[in-house]
Amino acid sequence: MMSPLKNQKGISILESLLGMAMITLVGSFFISGTINMRKVAKESGTKNSLYKQINDVIENIRPNVRMYQINYSTSDKSRSEALALDKLPMAWGNGKIMPAKECSECPGRYGFVVQASPEFKGLYLVTVRMSHKDWSQAQGDGSPPSNPANYGFQDYQFVVNSQ
Repeated sequence: MMSPLKNQKGISILESLLGMAMITLVGSFFISGTINMRKVAKESGTKNSLYKQINDVIENIRPNVRMYQINYSTSDKSRSEALALDKLPMAWGNGKIMPAKECSECPGRYGFVVQASPEFKGLYLVTVRMSHKDWSQAQGDGSPPSNPANYGFQDYQFVVNSQ
């Protein structure tokens, strides 16, 4: 008597569907991993750009503090008013720093306030406010805000001396 297994040639539909399912599963893991890697690379590029820009701004202000206008009011309210998000005078993004009026498409804004320390003569508190549209809460449609007053922001403070 002949065995039915010896006469079978090729693969069945079930085997081919199982193979396609495994290929699809592996492909979906590969594609999702690639998408996540691109997202992480973009976010880290933005963060690296931010930290470089912050360091550039701080290193420009620090040795030249006497060249900037000093706000002699030391209250938090006056600092907040001077650093209102819609009034930040400088724009930054992708290695560019320029006045905000010249770069409406730049994703970030920054400004700073130099305040005399009331307790220590010759020391100044510098507050740098950096804002970026990617740091804010997304609008109802999921897009970042287009108005700089709605950007998310971070404040950086450091002390410099007048000499």
